[in-house]
Amino acid sequence: MGQEPVANAPIVGSFHVARQSGGRPLASSSWRVVTKHHSVATAIAARFAGSQVGEDALEGNDVEILTGHERVPILLDGMEAVSFRMVSQGAGETFHVCDGVEYLEPESSRGRPCGCPHTLRERKAAAATGRGPRPEVQLRFRLAELPDLGMFSLRTGSWEVVEELPGLERALRASEGPVECDLRYAFVGFTTLSGVDVSYRRPNIELGESPRVGMTSLQLLA
Repeated sequence: MGQEPVANAPIVGSFHVARQSGGRPLASSSWRVVTKHHSVATAIAARFAGSQVGEDALEGNDVEILTGHERVPILLDGMEAVSFRMVSQGAGETFHVCDGVEYLEPESSRGRPCGCPHTLRERKAAAATGRGPRPEVQLRFRLAELPDLGMFSLRTGSWEVVEELPGLERALRASEGPVECDLRYAFVGFTTLSGVDVSYRRPNIELGESPRVGMTSLQLLA
């Protein structure tokens, strides 16, 4: 990519952990990329061996690439590469938007205490019972192996990704240039107390040997 600031760079494609079928999300077996640019789709398919490209099932002439890869090296350019907020929605309406400490929206309430719990565990518990907002995280990144292809995005509501944000923030603040890390398509499996096997896929951001740390403030894009 050229010298255009990350905050202003257009998004040429998006990464997904699932696809829709009959209105229901279905996990893919690897990273799924959606783009409107055939040149972007061609470049990704050429770089990632085993990719499958299809476009007939998507609206708006979007092109879908099933990469066949669970790990993709990416570049994060500065603090603007990460956006985080907590949101409550219902009946087609958004009625709570905050950063976990203060309201972000509406403008009339911006900066006022939002009343959310202080710890991540308490926030998860409140969200699980419908009494609190859920996280929305967006990453804006370039592909480390195709940096000139353009900017990509990933949106996720994963609490595990929220746990990883402080370590990511520390790396971004300490770096004088883009931070390279791996975007992983992680498998999670466990058995509930009632004996039911549960499994799902989620994003995971790997910063080498960087240790995880507790929740800290994160520069937000509102």
